[in-house]
Amino acid sequence: MDLKAEAYQQNYLQFRSLNQIMWQVPVLAMTLTGGLWFGVSRIWDNELLVTALLATAMVGNLVFIAILFRFRHVMECYMQWLKSVDKRLYVEASSKEASTSPFERFVNQNKMVRSLFSLMLLWAAICSGALLVFYWIDHAKQLDMITSQSAIDYYDRHATALADSYEAVDFESAYPFLVDRLEQGGLEIVDIGAGTGRDAAWLAAAGHQVTAVEPSEAMRALAAHLHPDDSITWVSARLPTLEHDALPIDHFDMMLVNAVWMHVAPSQRIASLERLHALLRKPGSAIVSLRMGPADPDRGMFTVDPTEFVLQAQQVGFDVVPLGDVPDVLGRPEVSWKVYELIASN
Repeated sequence: MDLKAEAYQQNYLQFRSLNQIMWQVPVLAMTLTGGLWFGVSRIWDNELLVTALLATAMVGNLVFIAILFRFRHVMECYMQWLKSVDKRLYVEASSKEASTSPFERFVNQNKMVRSLFSLMLLWAAICSGALLVFYWIDHAKQLDMITSQSAIDYYDRHATALADSYEAVDFESAYPFLVDRLEQGGLEIVDIGAGTGRDAAWLAAAGHQVTAVEPSEAMRALAAHLHPDDSITWVSARLPTLEHDALPIDHFDMMLVNAVWMHVAPSQRIASLERLHALLRKPGSAIVSLRMGPADPDRGMFTVDPTEFVLQAQQVGFDVVPLGDVPDVLGRPEVSWKVYELIASN
């Protein structure tokens, strides 16, 4: 028995087997990726499964790249052995520098098939990862919108029940630091989150032109009934856009944003501050109170970080002046308020 010839034959057959398997790897990868992407399109609302499928597609393609590299390495070992045994039967498939066009030299490079397949799989992995990131960004925005809407729904359902407690607190108790500044009228003031209209009514009585913004239809109707005043313009709008003809840019001398910020989704807070800045004349100021205490999910609340709020306000161009900590005027021991004046100086 010629052991050398036998070994050559066995290694040649093994090389062919590896080559056939390597060609199947991209087909398996494309089938896996296509199936997983199709599955994602059918269950877009299932967060856990979408995450699992897209993560599997991304990791699976990366694993297939590693498999391709490993297969090609082993095949290279076989090719080099076959070449060393019989150079006459070895076929050199790499490009000849001087004999082909630039395109042919490019496509005929050694290991080009593996490289192109790997790039294709890498692109599929990147697409899967990007789709996963996009999914969660979009999903987070939807959750924020749902939570924000739940706040409006809450006030629509409980407008009458909440009115007594809100109206029992007078403006002087809620804003003792503003009374002296606002006793003389003549300012254009927007009250964002006007609620039952308590503050808007006091401001109108002091001689100011007031635009009262309240997204809850039931609360807005109740406020207009409790405080009929021609100096108050009632507006249905909501942060972050505050879209309404009665809310032009560079128009207001002051704005009140009382007990509102905990209802603004974190993803919408920068945009909300930018909109507040745009509405104010320069210089103008916004009085903002931040709720400190446990968030009530039934009322569509988000947690508030005062440090983050100050940094974001400064980022959009406000000068931030702390006005102090205020106990809850409704007497809730677990709730307190931090009040800031945001000055739009430029």
